[in-house]
Amino acid sequence: MSSQGIYSLVSRGKTLETQMDSVANNLANVDTVGYKEDQPAFKEILSRTMGVAGRSDEETFATQDHLAPYGGAGVSFVATADMGKNFAPGRPRPTGNDTDLAIISSKGFFSIQTPQGERFTRAGNFRLNQERQLVTADGFQVVGKDGPLVIKSGKLQVADDGTLSVDDQPQGGLKIVTFPYPERLQKLGGAMFAPVDPENNARILEDVQVAQGYVESSNVDAVREMTRMIEANRAYTTMQRAITAADEMNQKALTLAQV
Repeated sequence: MSSQGIYSLVSRGKTLETQMDSVANNLANVDTVGYKEDQPAFKEILSRTMGVAGRSDEETFATQDHLAPYGGAGVSFVATADMGKNFAPGRPRPTGNDTDLAIISSKGFFSIQTPQGERFTRAGNFRLNQERQLVTADGFQVVGKDGPLVIKSGKLQVADDGTLSVDDQPQGGLKIVTFPYPERLQKLGGAMFAPVDPENNARILEDVQVAQGYVESSNVDAVREMTRMIEANRAYTTMQRAITAADEMNQKALTLAQV
């Protein structure tokens, strides 16, 4: 097998590693409230340098680390196109806690104030801090339409539209937003997201339904992820065998050439 063919096989191995990483991350977060699964996408690339002089390793790495480091060759290889996010809603899970909230639709994010700025999440496992502010499990303030939400003592009630009240006295409303291009959101730790595209600004979501006493489960399908893991393992084994076979053929060809 030519060096180009071996290079194509190695590039496939790299994408399989990416797939395994995404599966492992999804399975690790199968019980994480509001988690949205990773969905890696791959693409085939045909590199034709057409006799152009090969670049240095540094130049290759700085531009396209999959590009064949030699000139005058056409190489077909596979690369990671994008690490997508699956925003399908998870199953609402009852908790019985008045401060736990779930958005009952595929659209909408809770607004959270963090030291790095405003972030957005589907994880509604909230609590009250010592100042009786509504905060996330990590202690970040939940943003209301008019600022931080401070809850007075009494029976907390959350209406379907995200309006809060205590003993029938209004306490403000949740700031629930949507984005024109949710697929462009940057995924962060702690089930948080942040917009990185200036055209993807947060907008108040008017048509919203919030369920009190529930949290949104992770949308990871554990059985499907296990199937993906098995498929990736088998494909990786097949790729290794192909490389081994190609290496043995090359060794035999060299031996015959020396006779």
